[in-house]
Amino acid sequence: MRRQAAILLLCALTALPASAAEDGSWLQNGKDWVRQLWRDDARQWLERIDGAVLNNEYQGVIVFAQGDRIESLAVEHRMRDGVETLRLRTLSGPPRELLKRNGKIQNDSLGGDAPTSGAASAQTTFSQFGRLARNKWYKASLAEQGRIAGRPAQVIEVRAADAWRYGYRLWLDQETGLPLKIITLDERGYTVEQVAFTQIRISPAKGKPAGQRPPAPKALDNPFKDVKGFQLVARGRKGASEHYLFSDGLASVSLYVEPAAVKDKAQMRKDSVNGLMFADGSTRYVVLGKVPVATLERILAAARR
Repeated sequence: MRRQAAILLLCALTALPASAAEDGSWLQNGKDWVRQLWRDDARQWLERIDGAVLNNEYQGVIVFAQGDRIESLAVEHRMRDGVETLRLRTLSGPPRELLKRNGKIQNDSLGGDAPTSGAASAQTTFSQFGRLARNKWYKASLAEQGRIAGRPAQVIEVRAADAWRYGYRLWLDQETGLPLKIITLDERGYTVEQVAFTQIRISPAKGKPAGQRPPAPKALDNPFKDVKGFQLVARGRKGASEHYLFSDGLASVSLYVEPAAVKDKAQMRKDSVNGLMFADGSTRYVVLGKVPVATLERILAAARR
Protein backbone atom coordinates (compact mmCIF):
# COMPACT_ATOMS: atom_id res chain seq x y z
CA MET A 1 0.00 0.00 0.00
CA ARG A 2 2.81 2.42 0.92
CA ARG A 3 4.63 1.64 -2.31
CA GLN A 4 1.46 2.32 -4.31
CA ALA A 5 1.05 5.63 -2.49
CA ALA A 6 4.65 6.54 -3.27
CA ILE A 7 4.19 5.76 -6.97
CA LEU A 8 1.02 7.86 -7.06
CA LEU A 9 2.90 10.72 -5.43
CA LEU A 10 5.65 10.56 -8.04
CA CYS A 11 3.06 10.62 -10.81
CA ALA A 12 1.36 13.61 -9.22
CA LEU A 13 4.64 15.46 -8.81
CA THR A 14 5.61 14.97 -12.44
CA ALA A 15 2.20 16.33 -13.46
CA LEU A 16 2.50 19.58 -11.43
CA PRO A 17 1.52 22.77 -13.27
CA ALA A 18 4.32 24.98 -14.53
CA SER A 19 3.87 27.54 -11.71
CA ALA A 20 4.43 24.85 -9.06
CA ALA A 21 7.19 23.15 -10.99
CA GLU A 22 9.20 26.38 -10.96
CA ASP A 23 9.74 25.83 -7.25
CA GLY A 24 12.10 22.85 -7.28
CA SER A 25 11.59 22.25 -3.56
CA TRP A 26 8.19 20.64 -4.22
CA LEU A 27 9.69 17.97 -6.42
CA GLN A 28 12.79 17.45 -4.28
CA ASN A 29 10.77 17.16 -1.05
CA GLY A 30 8.50 14.63 -2.72
CA LYS A 31 11.43 12.56 -3.93
CA ASP A 32 13.01 12.64 -0.46
CA TRP A 33 9.74 11.49 1.07
CA VAL A 34 9.49 8.59 -1.38
CA ARG A 35 13.07 7.52 -0.71
CA GLN A 36 12.41 7.59 3.03
CA LEU A 37 9.36 5.37 2.54
CA TRP A 38 11.52 2.89 0.63
CA ARG A 39 14.15 2.92 3.40
CA ASP A 40 11.51 2.47 6.12
CA ASP A 41 9.98 -0.46 4.25
CA ALA A 42 13.44 -2.04 3.87
CA ARG A 43 14.04 -1.73 7.61
CA GLN A 44 10.72 -3.41 8.32
CA TRP A 45 11.66 -6.30 6.05
CA LEU A 46 15.05 -6.70 7.73
CA GLU A 47 13.45 -6.66 11.17
CA ARG A 48 11.33 -9.66 10.16
CA ILE A 49 14.39 -11.90 9.73
CA ASP A 50 14.89 -12.83 13.39
CA GLY A 51 11.25 -13.74 13.86
CA ALA A 52 11.30 -15.76 10.64
CA VAL A 53 14.22 -17.87 11.86
CA LEU A 54 13.09 -18.22 15.48
CA ASN A 55 9.46 -19.07 14.80
CA ASN A 56 9.75 -21.28 11.72
CA GLU A 57 11.24 -24.61 10.77
CA TYR A 58 12.54 -25.24 7.26
CA GLN A 59 14.24 -27.92 5.26
CA GLY A 60 15.43 -28.09 1.69
CA VAL A 61 18.45 -27.83 -0.58
CA ILE A 62 20.81 -24.89 -0.85
CA VAL A 63 23.47 -24.15 -3.46
CA PHE A 64 26.63 -22.37 -2.37
CA ALA A 65 28.78 -20.71 -5.06
CA GLN A 66 32.18 -19.17 -4.39
CA GLY A 67 34.51 -18.44 -7.29
CA ASP A 68 34.45 -21.47 -9.59
CA ARG A 69 33.24 -23.80 -6.83
CA ILE A 70 29.61 -24.82 -6.53
CA GLU A 71 28.24 -27.23 -3.97
CA SER A 72 24.75 -28.42 -2.99
CA LEU A 73 23.76 -29.20 0.56
CA ALA A 74 20.71 -30.50 2.35
CA VAL A 75 19.71 -28.19 5.19
CA GLU A 76 17.33 -28.88 8.07
CA HIS A 77 16.46 -26.23 10.64
CA ARG A 78 14.28 -27.10 13.62
CA MET A 79 13.01 -24.99 16.49
CA ARG A 80 11.43 -27.01 19.30
CA ASP A 81 10.41 -25.22 22.50
CA GLY A 82 13.01 -22.54 21.93
CA VAL A 83 15.84 -24.99 21.16
CA GLU A 84 17.36 -24.39 17.71
CA THR A 85 19.00 -27.18 15.72
CA LEU A 86 20.72 -26.75 12.35
CA ARG A 87 21.97 -29.68 10.26
CA LEU A 88 23.84 -29.41 6.94
CA ARG A 89 24.80 -32.42 4.76
CA THR A 90 26.75 -32.47 1.51
CA LEU A 91 24.93 -33.94 -1.49
CA SER A 92 28.03 -34.59 -3.60
CA GLY A 93 31.57 -35.74 -3.01
CA PRO A 94 32.64 -37.24 0.33
CA PRO A 95 29.82 -37.32 2.91
CA ARG A 96 30.23 -34.41 5.31
CA GLU A 97 27.97 -32.91 7.94
CA LEU A 98 27.59 -30.01 10.32
CA LEU A 99 25.28 -30.17 13.33
CA LYS A 100 24.66 -27.17 15.58
CA ARG A 101 22.40 -27.06 18.61
CA ASN A 102 21.64 -23.72 20.25
CA GLY A 103 24.64 -22.21 18.52
CA LYS A 104 27.10 -24.85 19.73
CA ILE A 105 28.75 -27.24 17.29
CA GLN A 106 27.90 -30.87 18.05
CA ASN A 107 29.58 -32.34 14.98
CA ASP A 108 31.56 -30.78 12.13
CA SER A 109 33.12 -32.74 9.29
CA LEU A 110 32.62 -30.04 6.65
CA GLY A 111 36.20 -28.81 6.89
CA GLY A 112 37.14 -25.20 7.44
CA ASP A 113 38.59 -24.82 3.92
CA ALA A 114 35.58 -26.27 2.13
CA PRO A 115 32.95 -24.11 0.39
CA THR A 116 30.41 -25.76 2.67
CA SER A 117 31.91 -23.90 5.61
CA GLY A 118 30.80 -20.67 3.92
CA ALA A 119 27.31 -22.05 3.45
CA ALA A 120 27.21 -22.94 7.13
CA SER A 121 28.29 -19.42 8.00
CA ALA A 122 25.55 -17.91 5.83
CA GLN A 123 22.92 -20.12 7.46
CA THR A 124 23.98 -19.27 11.01
CA THR A 125 24.39 -15.49 10.66
CA PHE A 126 20.88 -14.55 9.59
CA SER A 127 20.51 -12.54 12.82
CA GLN A 128 23.33 -10.23 11.71
CA PHE A 129 21.31 -9.35 8.63
CA GLY A 130 18.32 -8.78 10.89
CA ARG A 131 20.35 -6.23 12.84
CA LEU A 132 21.22 -4.34 9.64
CA ALA A 133 18.15 -2.16 10.18
CA ARG A 134 20.05 -0.47 13.05
CA ASN A 135 23.55 -0.61 11.56
CA LYS A 136 24.76 2.82 10.43
CA TRP A 137 27.55 1.35 8.29
CA TYR A 138 25.05 -0.06 5.77
CA LYS A 139 22.13 1.46 3.87
CA ALA A 140 19.20 -0.78 2.93
CA SER A 141 16.53 -0.09 0.33
CA LEU A 142 13.76 -1.97 -1.43
CA ALA A 143 14.49 -3.37 -4.88
CA GLU A 144 12.46 -5.54 -7.23
CA GLN A 145 10.36 -8.56 -6.33
CA GLY A 146 11.49 -11.98 -7.41
CA ARG A 147 10.97 -15.70 -6.98
CA ILE A 148 13.33 -18.19 -5.31
CA ALA A 149 12.70 -21.94 -4.99
CA GLY A 150 9.15 -21.37 -6.21
CA ARG A 151 8.37 -18.79 -3.49
CA PRO A 152 7.70 -15.05 -4.04
CA ALA A 153 10.49 -12.95 -2.57
CA GLN A 154 11.29 -9.30 -1.89
CA VAL A 155 14.78 -8.14 -2.85
CA ILE A 156 16.62 -5.84 -0.44
CA GLU A 157 19.68 -3.87 -1.60
CA VAL A 158 22.28 -3.46 1.15
CA ARG A 159 24.95 -0.91 0.24
CA ALA A 160 28.02 -0.15 2.31
CA ALA A 161 28.10 3.41 3.64
CA ASP A 162 31.80 3.69 2.73
CA ALA A 163 34.60 1.85 0.94
CA TRP A 164 35.65 -0.30 3.91
CA ARG A 165 33.09 -3.10 3.55
CA TYR A 166 31.15 -5.21 1.03
CA GLY A 167 27.54 -4.87 -0.06
CA TYR A 168 24.78 -7.50 -0.27
CA ARG A 169 21.52 -8.38 -2.03
CA LEU A 170 18.96 -10.33 -0.03
CA TRP A 171 15.90 -12.21 -1.30
CA LEU A 172 13.45 -12.47 1.62
CA ASP A 173 10.46 -14.81 1.54
CA GLN A 174 7.35 -12.63 1.20
CA GLU A 175 5.28 -14.82 3.50
CA THR A 176 7.73 -15.31 6.38
CA GLY A 177 10.68 -12.93 5.85
CA LEU A 178 13.16 -15.84 5.79
CA PRO A 179 16.29 -15.21 3.65
CA LEU A 180 16.08 -17.41 0.55
CA LYS A 181 19.11 -16.08 -1.29
CA ILE A 182 22.12 -13.94 -0.33
CA ILE A 183 24.66 -12.42 -2.73
CA THR A 184 27.88 -10.79 -1.52
CA LEU A 185 29.20 -7.92 -3.65
CA ASP A 186 32.77 -6.64 -3.46
CA GLU A 187 33.77 -2.97 -3.49
CA ARG A 188 33.49 -2.92 -7.32
CA GLY A 189 29.98 -4.38 -7.23
CA TYR A 190 31.04 -7.81 -8.52
CA THR A 191 29.44 -10.95 -7.09
CA VAL A 192 32.01 -12.89 -5.04
CA GLU A 193 29.74 -15.29 -3.17
CA GLN A 194 26.15 -16.46 -3.21
CA VAL A 195 23.99 -18.95 -1.37
CA ALA A 196 20.44 -19.78 -2.42
CA PHE A 197 17.71 -22.30 -1.77
CA THR A 198 16.68 -24.39 -4.76
CA GLN A 199 14.08 -26.30 -2.72
CA ILE A 200 12.52 -25.35 0.61
CA ARG A 201 9.57 -26.24 2.84
CA ILE A 202 8.68 -23.85 5.67
CA SER A 203 6.38 -24.59 8.60
CA PRO A 204 5.65 -22.91 11.96
CA ALA A 205 7.93 -23.95 14.82
CA LYS A 206 6.51 -26.43 17.31
CA GLY A 207 6.20 -25.79 21.03
CA LYS A 208 6.43 -22.44 22.80
CA PRO A 209 7.81 -19.42 20.94
CA ALA A 210 11.56 -19.11 20.87
CA GLY A 211 11.59 -15.48 21.99
CA GLN A 212 14.43 -13.25 20.86
CA ARG A 213 17.97 -13.92 19.73
CA PRO A 214 20.79 -12.95 22.10
CA PRO A 215 22.03 -9.38 21.62
CA ALA A 216 25.02 -8.57 19.45
CA PRO A 217 28.40 -9.09 21.14
CA LYS A 218 29.68 -6.12 23.12
CA ALA A 219 32.83 -4.32 22.06
CA LEU A 220 36.00 -5.01 24.04
CA ASP A 221 38.87 -2.65 24.79
CA ASN A 222 40.93 -2.49 21.63
CA PRO A 223 44.73 -2.54 22.15
CA PHE A 224 45.17 -1.16 18.62
CA LYS A 225 44.05 2.02 16.93
CA ASP A 226 40.39 1.75 15.92
CA VAL A 227 39.51 1.21 12.27
CA LYS A 228 36.33 2.97 11.22
CA GLY A 229 33.29 0.88 12.07
CA PHE A 230 35.18 -2.24 13.18
CA GLN A 231 35.20 -3.01 16.90
CA LEU A 232 37.03 -5.73 18.79
CA VAL A 233 34.40 -8.28 19.86
CA ALA A 234 36.53 -11.30 20.86
CA ARG A 235 40.12 -12.24 21.58
CA GLY A 236 41.91 -15.44 22.50
CA ARG A 237 45.33 -17.05 22.80
CA LYS A 238 46.61 -20.42 21.65
CA GLY A 239 50.20 -21.00 22.62
CA ALA A 240 52.20 -17.95 21.57
CA SER A 241 49.61 -16.90 18.97
CA GLU A 242 46.92 -14.29 19.73
CA HIS A 243 43.66 -14.00 17.81
CA TYR A 244 41.60 -10.80 17.61
CA LEU A 245 38.13 -10.74 16.02
CA PHE A 246 36.78 -7.44 14.75
CA SER A 247 33.23 -6.80 13.50
CA ASP A 248 31.13 -3.93 12.20
CA GLY A 249 27.94 -5.81 13.08
CA LEU A 250 27.93 -7.79 9.82
CA ALA A 251 31.41 -8.22 8.37
CA SER A 252 34.15 -9.87 10.46
CA VAL A 253 37.94 -9.62 10.30
CA SER A 254 40.40 -11.94 12.07
CA LEU A 255 43.85 -10.75 13.11
CA TYR A 256 46.53 -13.24 14.20
CA VAL A 257 49.69 -12.05 15.95
CA GLU A 258 52.57 -14.41 16.80
CA PRO A 259 56.36 -14.38 17.25
CA ALA A 260 58.33 -15.07 14.06
CA ALA A 261 62.04 -14.53 13.36
CA VAL A 262 61.51 -13.84 9.65
CA LYS A 263 60.92 -10.88 7.39
CA ASP A 264 58.26 -11.39 4.76
CA LYS A 265 54.98 -10.06 3.37
CA ALA A 266 52.26 -11.48 1.18
CA GLN A 267 48.78 -10.82 -0.14
CA MET A 268 46.27 -13.55 -0.88
CA ARG A 269 42.72 -13.85 -2.12
CA LYS A 270 40.53 -16.91 -2.09
CA ASP A 271 37.13 -16.26 -3.62
CA SER A 272 35.40 -13.75 -1.30
CA VAL A 273 38.11 -13.79 1.39
CA ASN A 274 41.10 -11.44 1.27
CA GLY A 275 44.22 -11.85 3.35
CA LEU A 276 47.45 -10.01 4.19
CA MET A 277 50.59 -11.20 5.99
CA PHE A 278 53.48 -9.12 7.27
CA ALA A 279 56.48 -10.27 9.31
CA ASP A 280 59.02 -7.70 10.57
CA GLY A 281 61.68 -10.06 11.94
CA SER A 282 60.19 -10.48 15.39
CA THR A 283 56.39 -10.64 14.90
CA ARG A 284 54.13 -12.05 12.18
CA TYR A 285 50.74 -10.44 11.54
CA VAL A 286 48.04 -12.19 9.48
CA VAL A 287 44.68 -10.53 8.80
CA LEU A 288 41.76 -12.20 6.97
CA GLY A 289 38.18 -11.26 6.16
CA LYS A 290 35.40 -10.82 3.61
CA VAL A 291 36.21 -7.14 3.25
CA PRO A 292 38.18 -5.00 0.76
CA VAL A 293 41.97 -5.25 0.90
CA ALA A 294 42.12 -1.57 1.95
CA THR A 295 40.29 -2.45 5.17
CA LEU A 296 42.79 -5.21 5.95
CA GLU A 297 45.65 -2.79 5.28
CA ARG A 298 44.23 -0.33 7.80
CA ILE A 299 43.79 -3.01 10.46
CA LEU A 300 47.26 -4.39 9.81
CA ALA A 301 48.80 -0.90 10.06
CA ALA A 302 46.95 -0.29 13.32
CA ALA A 303 48.22 -3.58 14.76
CA ARG A 304 51.84 -2.88 13.74
CA ARG A 305 51.74 0.49 15.46
